[in-house]
Amino acid sequence: MKYLLLAILLIILLLGFFTCPPKSTIAPDVYEVVRVVDGDTFIARIDAQDVRVRLIGVDTPESVHPNKEVEHFALEASAYLKKLLEGEQVYFVYDQNNSPTNHKDRYDRMLAYAYRARDSLFVNAEIIRQGYGHAYSKYPFTRLEEFLKYERNARHQKLGLWTEMDEYPVVSDSLVWFNAGSNKYHRETCRYTTGKSLSMSLSEATAKGFQPCKVCKP
Repeated sequence: MKYLLLAILLIILLLGFFTCPPKSTIAPDVYEVVRVVDGDTFIARIDAQDVRVRLIGVDTPESVHPNKEVEHFALEASAYLKKLLEGEQVYFVYDQNNSPTNHKDRYDRMLAYAYRARDSLFVNAEIIRQGYGHAYSKYPFTRLEEFLKYERNARHQKLGLWTEMDEYPVVSDSLVWFNAGSNKYHRETCRYTTGKSLSMSLSEATAKGFQPCKVCKP
Protein backbone atom coordinates (compact mmCIF):
# COMPACT_ATOMS: atom_id res chain seq x y z
CA MET A 1 0.00 0.00 0.00
CA LYS A 2 2.84 2.33 0.91
CA TYR A 3 4.55 1.79 -2.46
CA LEU A 4 1.26 2.20 -4.31
CA LEU A 5 0.70 5.63 -2.74
CA LEU A 6 4.26 6.67 -3.62
CA ALA A 7 3.73 5.57 -7.22
CA ILE A 8 0.48 7.54 -7.49
CA LEU A 9 2.17 10.63 -6.04
CA LEU A 10 5.04 10.30 -8.52
CA ILE A 11 2.59 10.04 -11.45
CA ILE A 12 0.75 13.17 -10.27
CA LEU A 13 4.03 15.12 -10.02
CA LEU A 14 5.13 14.00 -13.48
CA LEU A 15 1.78 14.94 -15.01
CA GLY A 16 2.01 18.37 -13.44
CA PHE A 17 5.55 18.84 -14.75
CA PHE A 18 4.64 18.02 -18.35
CA THR A 19 1.28 19.82 -18.50
CA CYS A 20 2.21 23.06 -16.69
CA PRO A 21 5.21 24.76 -18.35
CA PRO A 22 7.07 27.26 -16.15
CA LYS A 23 5.95 30.87 -16.43
CA SER A 24 9.39 31.95 -17.58
CA THR A 25 8.77 30.21 -20.94
CA ILE A 26 5.92 32.58 -21.77
CA ALA A 27 7.28 35.26 -24.12
CA PRO A 28 6.14 38.88 -23.65
CA ASP A 29 4.23 40.70 -26.36
CA VAL A 30 6.67 42.42 -28.71
CA TYR A 31 5.98 45.63 -30.65
CA GLU A 32 7.67 47.43 -33.53
CA VAL A 33 9.25 50.84 -32.91
CA VAL A 34 7.83 53.20 -35.53
CA ARG A 35 9.70 56.42 -34.75
CA VAL A 36 11.70 58.13 -31.99
CA VAL A 37 10.19 61.48 -30.99
CA ASP A 38 12.86 62.76 -28.60
CA GLY A 39 15.20 61.49 -25.90
CA ASP A 40 12.49 59.96 -23.70
CA THR A 41 9.54 59.39 -26.03
CA PHE A 42 8.94 57.15 -29.04
CA ILE A 43 6.07 55.69 -31.08
CA ALA A 44 5.32 51.96 -31.13
CA ARG A 45 2.86 50.00 -33.27
CA ILE A 46 0.41 48.34 -30.85
CA ASP A 47 -2.65 46.48 -32.13
CA ALA A 48 -2.35 48.15 -35.54
CA GLN A 49 -2.21 51.62 -33.96
CA ASP A 50 0.68 54.04 -33.48
CA VAL A 51 0.97 54.67 -29.73
CA ARG A 52 3.18 57.36 -28.21
CA VAL A 53 5.23 55.88 -25.36
CA ARG A 54 6.74 58.01 -22.57
CA LEU A 55 9.57 56.23 -20.74
CA ILE A 56 8.90 56.03 -16.99
CA GLY A 57 11.37 57.71 -14.65
CA VAL A 58 13.51 59.36 -17.33
CA ASP A 59 13.76 63.02 -18.26
CA THR A 60 15.97 64.23 -21.09
CA PRO A 61 16.57 67.79 -22.35
CA GLU A 62 13.69 69.13 -24.48
CA SER A 63 14.07 69.09 -28.25
CA VAL A 64 10.47 69.21 -29.53
CA HIS A 65 8.57 71.15 -26.85
CA PRO A 66 6.24 73.69 -28.53
CA ASN A 67 6.95 76.40 -25.94
CA LYS A 68 10.66 75.84 -25.30
CA GLU A 69 13.84 76.28 -27.28
CA VAL A 70 15.99 73.20 -27.95
CA GLU A 71 17.85 72.61 -24.68
CA HIS A 72 21.51 71.76 -24.22
CA PHE A 73 22.26 68.12 -25.13
CA ALA A 74 18.67 67.54 -26.34
CA LEU A 75 19.70 66.56 -29.87
CA GLU A 76 22.35 64.18 -28.54
CA ALA A 77 19.78 62.53 -26.23
CA SER A 78 17.33 62.12 -29.11
CA ALA A 79 20.05 60.67 -31.34
CA TYR A 80 21.03 58.20 -28.61
CA LEU A 81 17.47 56.86 -28.29
CA LYS A 82 17.36 56.50 -32.08
CA LYS A 83 20.59 54.51 -31.89
CA LEU A 84 19.00 52.22 -29.29
CA LEU A 85 15.60 51.74 -30.92
CA GLU A 86 15.48 52.53 -34.65
CA GLY A 87 14.54 49.40 -36.57
CA GLU A 88 14.03 47.50 -33.31
CA GLN A 89 11.20 45.82 -31.45
CA VAL A 90 10.39 46.30 -27.77
CA TYR A 91 8.32 44.86 -24.98
CA PHE A 92 6.88 46.72 -22.03
CA VAL A 93 6.58 46.46 -18.25
CA TYR A 94 4.26 48.79 -16.36
CA ASP A 95 4.48 50.48 -12.96
CA GLN A 96 1.56 50.13 -10.57
CA ASN A 97 1.98 53.76 -9.51
CA ASN A 98 0.38 54.63 -12.88
CA SER A 99 -2.51 52.16 -12.72
CA PRO A 100 -5.02 54.83 -11.47
CA THR A 101 -4.58 56.66 -14.81
CA ASN A 102 -4.58 53.42 -16.85
CA HIS A 103 -0.84 53.90 -17.44
CA LYS A 104 -1.34 57.16 -19.32
CA ASP A 105 0.00 60.65 -18.62
CA ARG A 106 -1.89 63.92 -19.05
CA TYR A 107 -0.88 64.02 -22.73
CA ASP A 108 -2.41 60.55 -23.28
CA ARG A 109 1.01 58.99 -23.76
CA MET A 110 1.50 55.42 -22.54
CA LEU A 111 3.81 55.22 -19.52
CA ALA A 112 6.09 52.20 -19.57
CA TYR A 113 9.45 50.62 -18.90
CA ALA A 114 10.73 49.58 -22.35
CA TYR A 115 13.03 46.64 -23.10
CA ARG A 116 14.70 46.07 -26.47
CA ALA A 117 13.40 42.71 -27.64
CA ARG A 118 16.55 41.23 -29.20
CA ASP A 119 18.69 41.51 -26.05
CA SER A 120 16.32 42.67 -23.25
CA LEU A 121 18.25 45.94 -22.86
CA PHE A 122 16.43 48.06 -20.25
CA VAL A 123 16.08 51.26 -22.28
CA ASN A 124 14.93 53.59 -19.47
CA ALA A 125 17.89 52.68 -17.28
CA GLU A 126 20.42 52.73 -20.13
CA ILE A 127 19.59 56.34 -21.01
CA ILE A 128 20.40 57.41 -17.44
CA ARG A 129 23.42 55.11 -17.09
CA GLN A 130 25.05 56.68 -20.14
CA GLY A 131 24.28 60.25 -19.07
CA TYR A 132 21.65 61.15 -21.69
CA GLY A 133 18.96 61.92 -19.09
CA HIS A 134 18.32 62.04 -15.37
CA ALA A 135 16.02 60.31 -12.93
CA TYR A 136 12.63 62.03 -13.09
CA SER A 137 11.45 62.41 -9.51
CA LYS A 138 8.46 64.67 -10.20
CA TYR A 139 6.16 61.65 -10.21
CA PRO A 140 6.51 58.53 -8.04
CA PHE A 141 7.70 55.30 -9.61
CA THR A 142 8.94 52.04 -8.14
CA ARG A 143 12.53 52.20 -9.43
CA LEU A 144 13.30 55.78 -8.42
CA GLU A 145 16.06 54.89 -5.95
CA GLU A 146 17.72 52.63 -8.53
CA PHE A 147 17.56 55.34 -11.21
CA LEU A 148 19.03 57.94 -8.84
CA LYS A 149 22.06 55.67 -8.36
CA TYR A 150 22.52 55.42 -12.13
CA GLU A 151 22.35 59.20 -12.39
CA ARG A 152 24.94 59.70 -9.65
CA ASN A 153 27.31 57.26 -11.32
CA ALA A 154 26.92 58.96 -14.72
CA ARG A 155 27.50 62.37 -13.21
CA HIS A 156 30.56 61.25 -11.25
CA GLN A 157 31.99 59.70 -14.42
CA LYS A 158 31.11 62.85 -16.41
CA LEU A 159 29.16 60.94 -19.04
CA GLY A 160 26.89 62.51 -21.64
CA LEU A 161 25.18 65.69 -20.51
CA TRP A 162 27.30 65.70 -17.33
CA THR A 163 30.56 66.06 -19.29
CA GLU A 164 30.86 69.79 -18.65
CA MET A 165 29.06 69.81 -15.31
CA ASP A 166 30.77 70.29 -11.96
CA GLU A 167 30.87 67.32 -9.63
CA TYR A 168 28.83 67.25 -6.48
CA PRO A 169 31.11 68.47 -3.68
CA VAL A 170 33.37 65.80 -2.25
CA VAL A 171 33.43 67.53 1.15
CA SER A 172 31.27 66.14 3.92
CA ASP A 173 27.75 66.87 2.75
CA SER A 174 24.72 66.40 4.96
CA LEU A 175 21.94 64.07 3.86
CA VAL A 176 18.42 65.28 3.26
CA TRP A 177 15.26 63.33 2.54
CA PHE A 178 12.57 63.75 -0.11
CA ASN A 179 9.36 62.05 -1.17
CA ALA A 180 8.71 60.86 -4.71
CA GLY A 181 6.49 63.33 -6.51
CA SER A 182 7.64 66.28 -4.38
CA ASN A 183 10.31 68.93 -4.97
CA LYS A 184 10.87 69.58 -1.24
CA TYR A 185 13.71 68.17 0.85
CA HIS A 186 13.55 67.56 4.61
CA ARG A 187 15.50 66.66 7.70
CA GLU A 188 15.38 63.01 8.77
CA THR A 189 13.33 64.03 11.82
CA CYS A 190 10.80 66.09 9.86
CA ARG A 191 7.15 65.08 10.16
CA TYR A 192 7.05 64.75 6.36
CA THR A 193 9.88 62.18 6.31
CA THR A 194 8.50 58.66 6.31
CA GLY A 195 9.79 55.13 5.87
CA LYS A 196 9.26 55.55 2.11
CA SER A 197 11.32 58.75 1.86
CA LEU A 198 14.58 58.63 -0.10
CA SER A 199 17.84 60.30 0.87
CA MET A 200 20.36 62.28 -1.14
CA SER A 201 23.09 64.77 -0.39
CA LEU A 202 22.12 68.38 0.17
CA SER A 203 24.24 69.49 -2.80
CA GLU A 204 22.51 66.93 -5.03
CA ALA A 205 19.08 68.15 -3.91
CA THR A 206 19.92 71.78 -4.63
CA ALA A 207 21.48 70.86 -7.99
CA LYS A 208 18.17 69.21 -8.93
CA GLY A 209 16.28 72.38 -8.01
CA PHE A 210 14.60 70.98 -4.89
CA GLN A 211 13.43 73.49 -2.30
CA PRO A 212 13.94 73.26 1.50
CA CYS A 213 10.97 72.32 3.65
CA LYS A 214 9.50 75.35 5.43
CA VAL A 215 8.61 73.23 8.45
CA CYS A 216 11.92 71.55 9.38
CA LYS A 217 14.16 74.12 7.58
CA PRO A 218 17.02 71.77 6.65
